[in-house]
Amino acid sequence: MFTHHKRPKARLSKILLLSWAFLFSSLSLSAQFQYSQNCQKAYQSIINLHFADARQLIAAEKTSDPSNLVPVYLENYIDFLTLFIGEERKQYDRIKPLFLARIEVLEEGYKTSPLFNFCLGEANLQLASVEMKFGDYTQAALRIRKAHHYFTENEKNYPDFIPNYIGLGITHVIGGIVPDSYKWIANLMGVDGSVSQGLRELRSVADYSGPDVLYSQYRPQALLYLAMVSTNLTKNKSEALKIFEIFQQNNKQQSPLITFATANILMKNGLNEQALDLLRQRTRDTYSFSFYYLDFMEGVARMNKLDTSAMSNFLYFTYHFRGINYVQSAWQKVGWLEFISGDTSGYEKAMAKVLNSGNAGGEEDRQAIREAQSKQLPNLVLLKSRLLFDGGYYSRALDELLNRPTKTFLFTKKDFVEYSYRLGRVYHESGNPDKALSYYKLTIQRGKREPWYFAAASALQMGLIYENRGDLVRADSAYHVCLACKPADYKNSLSQKAKAGLNRIKSGRP
Repeated sequence: MFTHHKRPKARLSKILLLSWAFLFSSLSLSAQFQYSQNCQKAYQSIINLHFADARQLIAAEKTSDPSNLVPVYLENYIDFLTLFIGEERKQYDRIKPLFLARIEVLEEGYKTSPLFNFCLGEANLQLASVEMKFGDYTQAALRIRKAHHYFTENEKNYPDFIPNYIGLGITHVIGGIVPDSYKWIANLMGVDGSVSQGLRELRSVADYSGPDVLYSQYRPQALLYLAMVSTNLTKNKSEALKIFEIFQQNNKQQSPLITFATANILMKNGLNEQALDLLRQRTRDTYSFSFYYLDFMEGVARMNKLDTSAMSNFLYFTYHFRGINYVQSAWQKVGWLEFISGDTSGYEKAMAKVLNSGNAGGEEDRQAIREAQSKQLPNLVLLKSRLLFDGGYYSRALDELLNRPTKTFLFTKKDFVEYSYRLGRVYHESGNPDKALSYYKLTIQRGKREPWYFAAASALQMGLIYENRGDLVRADSAYHVCLACKPADYKNSLSQKAKAGLNRIKSGRP
């Protein structure tokens, strides 16, 4: 019995969890990991971001089977998505002790169930993911090491336990893309792997068609991860369209997470209108956890067709979102839209907001800050071409670049380097890779020693073209050029993609 004196809330929660562990230690161990109907329904509610419904089901399961540890794992899942989507620092500081307490409880569980290693692996990987998001890289690396250990133990002891290959696949992907500048993280993780290996493992879950209800339940989660990895880290992002078709076939899934993954696939493949329709028509309800990044995405889709009313999406996002990422990027995009509208003063006011808002979380935010600090107006023609290209409006993007004398809009060295890069990108995605290669080479020649990202991105795209052609020698060389560049913007993401390309070449797999 606990003495009645005050403790911090997180400490009290930990004590309650541990007291629960002592309670079930005297009960039947065989019941410790039971994926009951309540647990299955709770998991589905969590995937749909209906956290209140999930908590009710978890509470019911705790009452009916106090010894079952699956509810501990499911509570962790709720907190993981709360932090990963919401990105609020105060919540992270409050919730992290609960992660640690739940992991301690799970560690006392019955070790001869495949759910023992699975739940512990997932819990550690979830915590690592939010630790990375909030900048605790050392702790995240050590946590990934633990997660990988649990998943590999499960693979050894229960190779037919299909859901295990989600976590195993993710840890192998992470191990395969750590940039050289973060080599110390890779050493701490101690995970050997590649994107190709991780994709195969994720597909083994996504492709499951057997009778096991639990295994089938994890297919949407595997598809979500598979969609993100395929879209961003494979040599041919159109491969992710196959996953889009699966999402369409299973349109019963109304999860905002599915909407996010699907819209991301469409936008990365230049299918902006389809993405915009999906985002506009998405289900909005008052009992789902708020996923404000979907409003940001809708703004991007509208901006990509130069629709200046997209400002309303970005302003809504900045007003409601309290997380650490994309706030500066949203204000930057408000500034771009003001500038496209001809309002230079509005651009400058928005860029002042960039410098006075948010926490400079990711690469997009840091790039926005550098633009704001430069005090330089964007090149209007290049900006319009960039946005139209991002939306897949390739002929309009090309018109912006070619239907006027270059002397009327190219004035600086940066303008000329970006101009050749933009032409290369448009020709590449329009199905003219030979012409794209000539412009990529020109961009590298002009900009490889400059702080801009255009040369590194050109080298990456050259590597993809050569790899798709089977010219692995030239592909290898291009990826190394990308890694050798030192751009101020997007260095980590470009390096991750180049490293993924080198891993593909080395392994001989897609």
